[in-house]
Amino acid sequence: MAVTVSGSFLILFFTTRLFYGFGFGPLDFVFIMLPIGVLGVKSFLGLLLASETEAGENSDPMKFLADYFRPLLKIVRDWFPFLLLSACYYSLGCNLLLRVNAHTADAALAKMDAFILGNQASLMLESWINPWLTDFLNIVYFSHLIFFPGVALYFYLVNDRNAFRRLMMGYLTIMLLGVTSYLLVPAVGPENFLASQYTRDLNGHAISQGVDYIIHTGRVAYDCFPSLHVGIPLILSFYLRDYRKKLFIPALVYVAVMGFATIYLRYHYVVDVVGAFAFAPAAYFLNDFLLAHWPGEQISDLSSEIKNKLPRQDRQI
Repeated sequence: MAVTVSGSFLILFFTTRLFYGFGFGPLDFVFIMLPIGVLGVKSFLGLLLASETEAGENSDPMKFLADYFRPLLKIVRDWFPFLLLSACYYSLGCNLLLRVNAHTADAALAKMDAFILGNQASLMLESWINPWLTDFLNIVYFSHLIFFPGVALYFYLVNDRNAFRRLMMGYLTIMLLGVTSYLLVPAVGPENFLASQYTRDLNGHAISQGVDYIIHTGRVAYDCFPSLHVGIPLILSFYLRDYRKKLFIPALVYVAVMGFATIYLRYHYVVDVVGAFAFAPAAYFLNDFLLAHWPGEQISDLSSEIKNKLPRQDRQI
């Protein structure tokens, strides 16, 4: 998937007028090729782990290094999807985004919100603004960075390999779908697009100011539709339903609070949150289909588990 996305970007660049009007520099090329580069690192680690020979340990430095670093390299390999996920997201930081689609979609997204609600949700919530509520919702919004890797870590530590692999690939699948949507529907969000219409600031205490600084420092500019802050916890709730049913309802409550936080804090339109409820199920089923039909190394129990959930005609590889 990462190779396809990166390759498509390069084909688009070299076969269209973007080649003639694009301020293209080395940094842009690095960003576009970042997912492929990370895949190359994974391939190197895989070769190192797979290095085996019948010769003695002392006569084969590569085998000695593989045995010495094997535990560490295994951890890197297992958690590699998070590195690739970050690479895909931050590849949006180059100026290719608005060269592909030079018009932001904020006006259309805001118009959809107005059609649904009769006004902009973040404007309607101005009467609710309270410093303590702002602090709480900032904490919820920031917890996204800890919550979804934390759940993956739990499954990893309890050695539930099937759940861990589905979870990691599910994160990556929804991220790639989201990145594709950000390219097709670039938008800066209500905070910037509706800035002149707000009459109250989201005044919080020191904790809100700290979270706000971290979020704005690490966030790319055009990542609104859909809200992955809602989409990723939602797809996670599906996996918790499969493996830890008691946590399914609390996970859905978290999704609901996160959805409210993204709108209250002016990061997303309502339609961005609604869109997450389409993207998450799509990523869930697409991910299971890919894992069941993946041509490379498979965990047999996971493959059988997923195939049993697919329609009968899709169960044959």
